[in-house]
Amino acid sequence: QRKTTIVPQSRPKVTDVQPLQCWAHTQTGKRCRARVYTREGEPIPVPYCERHLRVGDGALKVVDHPLFGKALVARYDLPAKYRMAYWGIRGRCQTSDVEDRAISFYPPDPKTGSNIDPKAEGGRRTLKTNNYNGVLNPGGTGDVIQYAGCPGPNERQNMRSTFQYYGLRNGIVGGLEFVTLMKVPKNTQLLHWYGSGWWSERGIKRQDVGTKKYPAPLRPVKDSSVNSKKSTKKKI
Repeated sequence: QRKTTIVPQSRPKVTDVQPLQCWAHTQTGKRCRARVYTREGEPIPVPYCERHLRVGDGALKVVDHPLFGKALVARYDLPAKYRMAYWGIRGRCQTSDVEDRAISFYPPDPKTGSNIDPKAEGGRRTLKTNNYNGVLNPGGTGDVIQYAGCPGPNERQNMRSTFQYYGLRNGIVGGLEFVTLMKVPKNTQLLHWYGSGWWSERGIKRQDVGTKKYPAPLRPVKDSSVNSKKSTKKKI
């Protein structure tokens, strides 16, 4: 059987000729050829076609987790720098006692589509954090990135957000780019760090999420023999 090869996508730029090609892959591993048009006049739309907004990227799949409800795993081997977009409906943030998978929304520059502020202290690599505009709520949408878990104490993340947002200030729909940090084998869980405050605000104890069927990337194991030799070394 021929192995399916998934190729990383490039990040869309405002200078790209629009419409853009959809980021998603079909469940057979082929890159979607559908075009993505601006929806609300935003400089760069959430890079999924209407179909994949409804059903999610076919290179990923949502599965049942034996302890934590749902999990997001790779349907195929994914390369490093594979791009995914979390998306949702913009609105107000719920209190932490209500289950939600919302993410804060910081709309990009309406002309450049960038979240980098060249006028801010630190230069072009400084990200805008002073333009909070509610949250993006994926509830009731076809977004699948909402099911990506958080690594436990013995695990590490294999994806992260890039702080590249999509959408307009006070718009209806917005998105946030995520990218894989390493190669992700088939059926491996996709995990990103939620932040320490997420757990404390909800009174939840952080636990490892990997299972035999759907493993999680582990933290490197420190060589205890090195520390043992140091501790037994005779002092002068």
